[in-house]
Amino acid sequence: MIPNRRAVALLFACSVAHISGCNHDLAQQQIGVLKVSVNDQTVTVSQTPVSGVEIEIAPAGLVSTTNNEGVAIFELAPGDYFVNASVCCQGPGFIEYHVPITVAGGETQAVELQACLACIC
Repeated sequence: MIPNRRAVALLFACSVAHISGCNHDLAQQQIGVLKVSVNDQTVTVSQTPVSGVEIEIAPAGLVSTTNNEGVAIFELAPGDYFVNASVCCQGPGFIEYHVPITVAGGETQAVELQACLACIC
C-alpha cells in the first residue's frame, strides 16, 4: 500500500516540529564560561597574577591550574557550582576559598580570588 500525500505531509510536518523542538532545547542548554583569576593583593604589589594555583569546580569535579596570567577557564553547563581553592597568603598560610557561583548558558562569569605573595608556599 502506498501512503497518500496528505499522510506523508503530516508525518513530515510532525518530524520537523520535533526536530525544531530539540534544537530549541539545546539552545537553552548552551555552555557557560567561568573565568577564575588569582591576583596578589599585597600593599607593595598591585594586581599581580598568581600562576600555579589549583582551582576545583564542585560538584562538576573539574580541576585546573591558573596560567601565567593567573587565570583558569572552565566551560560548564548552566547551573550552580562552587569554586574551591587553597591560595597562599602571608604567614606562611593559606586562604581556603569555597565561593558559590551560578553559571548561565552563553555567558561568562568571573570570580577573583586574592593571594599575597609575601609567604613562601
